Amino acid sequence: MTALPFIVLIEPDWPARSYFRAELEELGYAVSAHERAADAAHFLAGWGLRPDLIVVDLASDGEQLAELQRLLEDFPDTRLLVLASPLRALPEWLRQRASRILSRPFAVSDVVRVVGELAPLIDR
Repeated sequence: MTALPFIVLIEPDWPARSYFRAELEELGYAVSAHERAADAAHFLAGWGLRPDLIVVDLASDGEQLAELQRLLEDFPDTRLLVLASPLRALPEWLRQRASRILSRPFAVSDVVRVVGELAPLIDR
């Protein structure tokens, strides 16, 4: 049986959120997309779900750091892909926690490729 990797996407920009989600779902991922880390945490707690990978875009919203830190405390073993602006310094705790960091500029295909590396679509 093939298990779909469950991806939590945190993207403040709705067009980007839609593009990433559509690409990942087209490939076969189960995706839960949220505007804020707090929304993702509430959703996951409410359904008792554990993601295989958390993808978070911090390029346009550095205010999510506290919310993100609380979310990541609930999932210490979940891989983390951080999408970031090269102009914004990331805290050391986040650099250490991230499985990968992609700095802008990048294409949707770059994000999809890294998701595939961190959460491959394989038989489990």
